[in-house]
Amino acid sequence: MTTPNDAPYKYLQFKGDQFYRRYIEEDIPAKSPPATPQKQDLLNVKSHGSYGALLFHPNWKARRKEILHRDMHRCVHCRSDKDLQVHHRQYQFIASEQKFRLPWEYPDRLLITLCESCHNKGHNKYKVPTITI
Repeated sequence: MTTPNDAPYKYLQFKGDQFYRRYIEEDIPAKSPPATPQKQDLLNVKSHGSYGALLFHPNWKARRKEILHRDMHRCVHCRSDKDLQVHHRQYQFIASEQKFRLPWEYPDRLLITLCESCHNKGHNKYKVPTITI
């Protein structure tokens, strides 16, 4: 996976050479315009990073609810109805804008409902592909 060198995002690295495919925002260079206070407060949730902060955004909450409803509030793998999460089957980096697509902007086909156990097993076994668009 290659992203442009100037991208404001980087991948977290854990065991060995494997990358955790959720992204975090690096320090934005001074040449970028300052964020509005309201938007900045949303993105500065320290305990979750910028990606985690987006998961508390009202747009993601609404999108998550749609996907859970579509999948009948069950894990698509094991059919459990406990600890449900919405999984991105792919991440998309928008080269022209030098940023990742926002979590709620993905089409239905790239979002699925998984229980926490299946979600963790999947991330441990497979890498979520990231494509540049």
